[in-house]
Amino acid sequence: MKVAACDILVVGSGPGGAMTACVAAEAGRDVLVLEEGSHHAVDSAPSFSLAEMDQKYRNAGLNVTFGGTSITYLEGRCVGGGSEINAALYHRPLEKTLRAWQARTGIRGFEPEALWRHFEAVEADCNVNLVPGGNGPACDLLRRGAGANGWSTREIARFWKYDGEQPAQAMLTGRQSMSVTLVPRAVRAGARLWPDTRVVELTRKGARVTGAVAIRTIAGESERIEVRAKEVVVAAGAVQTPRILRRSGFVHNVGDTLRLHPMIRVTARFREPFNDLGYGVPTEQVDQFKPELTLGCSYSSIPHLALWMGAGLGDKQARLRDWRRTGIFYVAAVGTGVGRIRDLPVVHEPFIRLPLTGDDLGRLGEGLTRLGQLLFAAGAEEVSSPVDGGAAFRDAASLESAARQLPQGRMPVSTIHLFSSVPMGEDPTSTGTDSFGKVWGTENLRVNDASLFPESPAVNPQGTVLAVARRNVVEWIHGGA
Repeated sequence: MKVAACDILVVGSGPGGAMTACVAAEAGRDVLVLEEGSHHAVDSAPSFSLAEMDQKYRNAGLNVTFGGTSITYLEGRCVGGGSEINAALYHRPLEKTLRAWQARTGIRGFEPEALWRHFEAVEADCNVNLVPGGNGPACDLLRRGAGANGWSTREIARFWKYDGEQPAQAMLTGRQSMSVTLVPRAVRAGARLWPDTRVVELTRKGARVTGAVAIRTIAGESERIEVRAKEVVVAAGAVQTPRILRRSGFVHNVGDTLRLHPMIRVTARFREPFNDLGYGVPTEQVDQFKPELTLGCSYSSIPHLALWMGAGLGDKQARLRDWRRTGIFYVAAVGTGVGRIRDLPVVHEPFIRLPLTGDDLGRLGEGLTRLGQLLFAAGAEEVSSPVDGGAAFRDAASLESAARQLPQGRMPVSTIHLFSSVPMGEDPTSTGTDSFGKVWGTENLRVNDASLFPESPAVNPQGTVLAVARRNVVEWIHGGA
């Protein structure tokens, strides 16, 4: 077996892993990053295309949880992880969310005023920007419908770099994912990056982790490698991090508390054209009902419209030809279900049991009612049903009636926001790590990704992952300075 060595082994190159590697390498530490997926250029495939799903998504996006309603979830499996495939929306969490986390698990040094400097660093390092020159007609429509109901909306910044002040189609220069920002910085500072390398298990001697056993594939040939490390950081995401820890013997409060943001989508057709793909993902959200509910508009290409149009609309092909008048709109909720992650034997895939609770269905139904009020106020002619086989809606009242009792097991529910599977805090009886991500009962094993969140951040989580990861690694490497 081939042997490699490093000071700090980082498992995963998504936001948490990239931040860890960057800060540690720039502090002069010898860092090796192992990434299970391949290394693709940020523009190697069109965004949200089938080619991109094949390249960058785990199992091409076909991952599900089990329960009364199965939830489809997406994971990045490439250098940069989820930052390569998500909507690149950036939020700071509400201050009350951070204080609630601190109260729940007793996290030390987690006061919002201490965290804001890390968010500010993320905003500068990862080019967080609003869209210059306006964010497009889909966002105008969303604002119009919300305004008619007296609701507030807000433009959400993105991890995106723009050039100039011209209309958005002419100034788009690129997603500022980890493969564009922090990973290259880490490599320039001396970190080594090994893509196509899957960690089989971590190795240990008593309370110390000694490294990992991995399988690395180069040019179609695989070899087994032992990596010896002084420190190990697992940042493989809220599903894969607990899987690696559990199969390495670290099971205390690991993989038993997964949470997510369930989302339902509908399509709506309007009298006038508004769907302009040149603006990318619409960046306006209704914030009137946050943190419990978020309403917004999704990227609405023809393949995506075909996916989310219900059978009750009738002639789908005719509607797809009329795609400029049609868009995908969503309700995202803070979920109350808590899931468990285990490995399926033989197939080496996760088994996740996570219920969509009655409270979740009620919250999604409330959100669907609000979304219908918004869409019809904005001029929608018809809205598809989120229920399999359900008839299309022609007015807000009929949609509201259907939303009162959403059925278990008959709706396509999805998520890209997963977290809380190895929560951090100061109570070992209810958390998996200490306040800065060190796994209980170990001397040198850390977690540094969305797994650490005690509960939902109630917003798109990437910004919070990056800021919390920076906080943790700065504390560890620099003593908090």
